[in-house]
Amino acid sequence: MDLSRTWLWLPAAVALCGLASGCALIRKGAARIISPVAAQLSDGLMHQDDLELVREGAPAFLLMLDALAAAHPDNPAVLIAAADAQMAYATGFVDRADKSRTRAMYAKAKTYGLRALARNRKFAQALEATGQDEFRRSLRGFKHKDAPALFTTALSWVMWIIASADSPAALGQMPRALALMERVQELAPDIREGGVDQFFGIYHTVLPLGGGRNLEKARSCFERSIAVAGPDYLLNRVVFAEFYARYALDQDLFERILKEVLAAEPQTPRYTLMNSVAKMRAQRLLDQVDDLF
Repeated sequence: MDLSRTWLWLPAAVALCGLASGCALIRKGAARIISPVAAQLSDGLMHQDDLELVREGAPAFLLMLDALAAAHPDNPAVLIAAADAQMAYATGFVDRADKSRTRAMYAKAKTYGLRALARNRKFAQALEATGQDEFRRSLRGFKHKDAPALFTTALSWVMWIIASADSPAALGQMPRALALMERVQELAPDIREGGVDQFFGIYHTVLPLGGGRNLEKARSCFERSIAVAGPDYLLNRVVFAEFYARYALDQDLFERILKEVLAAEPQTPRYTLMNSVAKMRAQRLLDQVDDLF
C-alpha cells in the first residue's frame, strides 16, 4: 500500500466506519492496527512534493485523524499523530493573520498531546495541581521513548501561548511548557532535526528586551539546530533568518540565508514536504524584506 497517498481516501473509509458500529477499523481491539497506520499516514504526508495537493487534501486528512482520536481517546500514538498533523498544517498553510484559527489548531494539538501524556498518572495529577515543583517532579517519570510526545506537546503548548499573547492566563502557562521541553532536552536533545535547539532559539529571541531576550544565546541555539539537522533539511535555516536575523536587524544575513535556501536542491525524500514549505516561506519572507527592516 502506498501510504503517501493513503490519506487521500481513508477519510471516506473512516466516515463509513463511523456509521457502522461493527466496523473493525474503530473497534476497541483494533488499536494495534490503528497506531502504526496513524503514524505512517503522517510520515507518508512528509514525502509529498506537491504543496497544492497537500493544501487541498490535508483538511480531509486532519478530519480523519480527529475521527481516529475521538474513536481511540486513550491511544497515545493516534493522539500524537493528530497533534503533529494539526501543528504542521497550522504552521505551514494557515494564514498567520488568521490568529483565531491558528490559536484553535494549536489548542487542539496541545489538548491531544496532554491527553496522551496524561496516561502517566503522576503527570495527570500534577497537571491538575497548581505547584510548579510538583509538575517538574512528575516529568521524571517520562523516559526516552516518551520524548516525541513530550516534544509535540511542548511545541504546540508554546505556539498556543504565542498565539494567545494577549491573555495573561495563557502566558502564565509558559513555565510548564518550557519544563516539558527541558525534559526532552535531557532525554533526546537531537530529536526532530534539532527541534529542541530551534525551540529555545525562538524562545530566547522573542522574549522582550529587558525581559530575558538573549540574541547571542539564541544564535547559538539556532546554529546547533542547523548542524544537527544537516545540510539537506532547510526549514531550520528559514527559522534562523525569520527570527534571529530579523530581531538582530541583520538584513544582509537575513537575505543571504533565504537566498541560499531557495537555491538549494536537497535530495532527501523524507524532507520533501518540509523543504518545499521552507522554500515557500523563504520566498514570502524575501518579498516582505522592506517591511521587516
